[in-house]
Amino acid sequence: MPAINFANSHHFNWPRIGVDKSSNMRILFGIRMLRELANKFALFFLPVFLFQLGQSTQFLHAQGLTEFQSGIVLMSFFFAGSRLSVLLLVFPVGKFIHKYGFTASLILSHLLYAVMLVCFRISLDNLSWLWLGMVADGVSTLLMWSSFHTIFSKNAHKSRMGRDLGFMQVLLNLIWMIAPALSGIVIFLFGYEILFSVGLGIIGLIIIIATFLNVPRERDEVSLKELSLWINERRFIKLGFSIAGKTLYDIGIFVWPLYVFLLLGNTERVGILYSLSFLLSMIFSLFIGAKLDHKERKRPFLISGGLLSILWIIRSQIFNFWSIAIVDSFDKLTSNFHWLFFDRVLVNRGKGREAFSYFIYREIIISLTAIVFWSVFALTFLIWPLEWKGLFVMAAVGVLMSLLISKKHDQV
Repeated sequence: MPAINFANSHHFNWPRIGVDKSSNMRILFGIRMLRELANKFALFFLPVFLFQLGQSTQFLHAQGLTEFQSGIVLMSFFFAGSRLSVLLLVFPVGKFIHKYGFTASLILSHLLYAVMLVCFRISLDNLSWLWLGMVADGVSTLLMWSSFHTIFSKNAHKSRMGRDLGFMQVLLNLIWMIAPALSGIVIFLFGYEILFSVGLGIIGLIIIIATFLNVPRERDEVSLKELSLWINERRFIKLGFSIAGKTLYDIGIFVWPLYVFLLLGNTERVGILYSLSFLLSMIFSLFIGAKLDHKERKRPFLISGGLLSILWIIRSQIFNFWSIAIVDSFDKLTSNFHWLFFDRVLVNRGKGREAFSYFIYREIIISLTAIVFWSVFALTFLIWPLEWKGLFVMAAVGVLMSLLISKKHDQV
């Protein structure tokens, strides 16, 4: 019996796997993957770390906070303060990138990331260092994502944007599948100090890789005057609400491990659970990324958004390991398509001469949304009786807000 060539057989429609051939795109993918490895290994349990730090230091205990509230308030204060740093420094950072270029921006971003990790280690003994880490986190985030998305949008071909994003999602899923379990085991066996030390090693590698980027100096400039003009455009307002919606979802997913940790009781089980939930969604991303380049109808995007919102409501009713695993698996499968569609539209809309302004102002929208989220989140534990239900509701609403994103002419 002759062997079947799966690559060419009409019975198997495998997507083409690869990155655009330009050296900048390959370097950019490398930076993105290593950054995510650092995030998911060293910072996956950051909400848990900050929560426990707030409890151990009895943060604002003198003002009448319980031990649990101290953990929640410290965590919320850190993330809101980080995003406030972005708002205060966004235009000076924009001028820095315009003057010194994207390579310098990415190098500085990861130097500040390293400062943040060092501050986390020291804050275990002296909480004051956490506030320096908070500012370093905000500026590092602004430098990284405004530069990364601008370079990506200018170098990725529009005809294969979905394929590039899909391949990136597969690599990210691979990292998400491995890193959380390793992270949880390392914390369980050795503590946070070793975790942050490994993160420093990864960041050092990123800095070396970033030096090989060769991109032209950015000509586009950002200004408060330009932003005020953009705000008056109806389509930018609609886009802003969709970006705010994705931000609410992203923060909800970021905080979700803390909720699971409080249910399951240790980082080891949480990490293994999350690694298992990403396994099903990894291969799926390869197929849907390629399909998005050919089929751009919005109806599946709307359906997936509705399903994701329902899953957030279901989360409020689950309390054991396997029910969490099932819901998380469904979430990963659905969100892979939903956010790939969203990101493809978002990045394609950013292509052009004003790409840098577009992605800088995106960070402003994200920061404003994050500050509101963390303020409301803290208040739900201090004043209102919603507690975790407030998180689930905000994330569900965020998914629905993301449905507002569109091209100039969309067909449903």
